[in-house]
Amino acid sequence: MKKILVPTDFSDNAYIALCYVAKLYYEEKVEITILHSFSDEVSKLTSRVDIGRSEVVLQKLHKHSEEDGKKLLERLRNDTSKLSHSYDVISTPAPLVKTINKLVATENIDMVVVGTKGRTGAEDVLMGSTTISITKSLVGCPLFIVPGKVEFVIPMNIGFATDYNEFYQISKLKAVTRLVRQHRSVINLIHVGLESDLNELQRENLDKFITDLSEYDTEFHFVPKQSSVSNTIHDFIDKKDIDVLGLVYHKHAFIKQLFREPVVSRVGKHTRIPTLVIPMQY
Repeated sequence: MKKILVPTDFSDNAYIALCYVAKLYYEEKVEITILHSFSDEVSKLTSRVDIGRSEVVLQKLHKHSEEDGKKLLERLRNDTSKLSHSYDVISTPAPLVKTINKLVATENIDMVVVGTKGRTGAEDVLMGSTTISITKSLVGCPLFIVPGKVEFVIPMNIGFATDYNEFYQISKLKAVTRLVRQHRSVINLIHVGLESDLNELQRENLDKFITDLSEYDTEFHFVPKQSSVSNTIHDFIDKKDIDVLGLVYHKHAFIKQLFREPVVSRVGKHTRIPTLVIPMQY
């Protein structure tokens, strides 16, 4: 059974992400674990009380978190009553990112799903600090980032941006191939520039991608550069109706240079489509 971990701060954005992934795997029975960390609240409140009262504060925070979790489950089951997923809620005073990586390592989590912003997210901020921290720190499984303004659609077109200076086997990325097979999606490789301008290394990697994806419905796009590489790709995403943007992420990833700043700061630019971030070591 597929296992998905969804951190939540009980915000609307987090709930949208939770519902989106539940609908995404509507044909499967998925085990969804909802994780709430009240570590920040613990730090704020226990710093104001003596050691003797800190345990009482911790118990109150834990009880409040569990109550919010029960309300969330009731709402979720009403909204996804036609789906056969199972749900569980974990409340913890431990730091969120540390807990996520621990659960990924010990519970065989297949995917972590987050919203772009939390309860206090400002409208002019592309992504919340918590989402950025998770993206930078997550090890061992893909991260699915769902924007608050998303409308659920079957992901018929999945896009990957590449400069062909490096090759990675998309066919081995279960997070991608599972979606492609379930929804009969098209994989779109997007390159800003002309095919005729590729150097020898880029041509070799293009051939590797063609071979690797021979069993899948794949389209290779060479898009003339507009004002910037970033804007060119985002404009193409709109015109091609890309439903999910996939990024293979590591320290030296092309995608960092592509967006002229760390990828985690820009994946929220498209407020209508989710982003699937796949760690290179995954």
